[in-house]
Amino acid sequence: MPKTKWRLNQSIILFFIAQFSVSAAVKCFDCVGMDCMGSFCEGEYCMISQYAPRWGTARWGEPEIVKGCAKGSMLGKDVRSHCEYAEDTDEPFTCFCNGKDLCNSRKSSRKLEREDVELIQCVCSGAHCKNDKTCVGELCTFVENHVTEQVEQGCTNASVPLIERRAIGSCMAPPITGAMHHTVAKDAHSLLGVESCICGTDYCNSEKPKPTAPENEKCTAYVEVTTMGTTTRSKNISCTGEYCYTASIKSKLGIMSSYRTLGCASFTGEDPLPEELDPTGCATFTSENLEVKTCFKTKDKAAVGRALASKQIPESRQSKPSKGNKQKSQKSKSKPVMEVEYDNEEDEEESEEKEEKVKGKSNQKTVKERIRAEEARKTVEKEEEEAEEEAVEEEKEEKAAAAVESSSKKSFIFQKPTQPPIPDDSNTTMITVFVLIILCILGSGIVWKFELHKKLKRSNYDSVAGG
Repeated sequence: MPKTKWRLNQSIILFFIAQFSVSAAVKCFDCVGMDCMGSFCEGEYCMISQYAPRWGTARWGEPEIVKGCAKGSMLGKDVRSHCEYAEDTDEPFTCFCNGKDLCNSRKSSRKLEREDVELIQCVCSGAHCKNDKTCVGELCTFVENHVTEQVEQGCTNASVPLIERRAIGSCMAPPITGAMHHTVAKDAHSLLGVESCICGTDYCNSEKPKPTAPENEKCTAYVEVTTMGTTTRSKNISCTGEYCYTASIKSKLGIMSSYRTLGCASFTGEDPLPEELDPTGCATFTSENLEVKTCFKTKDKAAVGRALASKQIPESRQSKPSKGNKQKSQKSKSKPVMEVEYDNEEDEEESEEKEEKVKGKSNQKTVKERIRAEEARKTVEKEEEEAEEEAVEEEKEEKAAAAVESSSKKSFIFQKPTQPPIPDDSNTTMITVFVLIILCILGSGIVWKFELHKKLKRSNYDSVAGG
């Protein structure tokens, strides 16, 4: 009987846990296009994102806005609802929300917190650059084919929801998506020997980014691509890195129907971990015509600690947000719909001057970055001073309120004894009166008895005397 009761209680607990899990899910639009209202899905967050089927610089289909659900252990537990916009655009390219069902509709997305993200300047070198020495995009790239020793630098835009967002600031082999190389690979087998570094600050690809953290993870490297019904696969090799990763893309958009890769990634520490993601775990995005999944894992606790220490803190969650100034770290999480643009209007002299400037600065920050960093530092210091002043004023107000409250309490306590006290000895008085009455009665009885005794004695005397 006790065993049956225990099983019943366990079933009830599991039922409530299941109910809570179901209630935590949010219902989202699951379709293609900014104005689409097709089927539905359920996940931890609703998303609006972009998918661009690309192989290096080749387009295998037009970029599409996709709506769907995001879930998984690599997603943060308190992702804020917001939309990211490329500079000078009115359409969001990435949104997260979970406040209510179907929050990824156009109407609902306009009500979400807006975050403007700037594009960055990058060094451009390789066949895809033509005569341009610089380019503008979301991310800078430094790609090296270790078999042919071919090296290319340039710009790229994130092409898949969530996957490249986690890889920002890393060097990975092989590239985690088909868009993370330029013209240094032609098929899955040649891509296996390619190392791709992506970073999110101005001219960060002037030289190859160098991870400095220990690479303690031994991983499997593998690439599988399916285009127009034909699948090509690489052989399995091993690699070492800070993390092992896996990525899987299944799509009905464009001619590349699937892309699957395994490999290693090591981070430079220059770019922060995006606020929506945790260092390890898996994250999945599902939409009507697209399914994306990526996983990062490591046994190195120090690597996880470094990632968490660099995690972005949005301005809206700081002590006092500033709408006018955006921190430099926000650049690393941008996902603009804009394609890479090259500076074709510059003449050869200007291009040569820029190239000389870039080479001379190599590992140093540009003047523009320094000015922005100085402005951000001054803004943060000013905000901290204002926050301290507000804290001091609030403390003073709280002390004053406490003093007023305490003084009011003291006056009440002081005046209380001046009121007529309620006698506590009322019962004693009644008993005393009662005792006095009894004594009076006893006294009267004694007097009456003496008087009666006196009269009897007198009558006896009169009878003896004959009178």
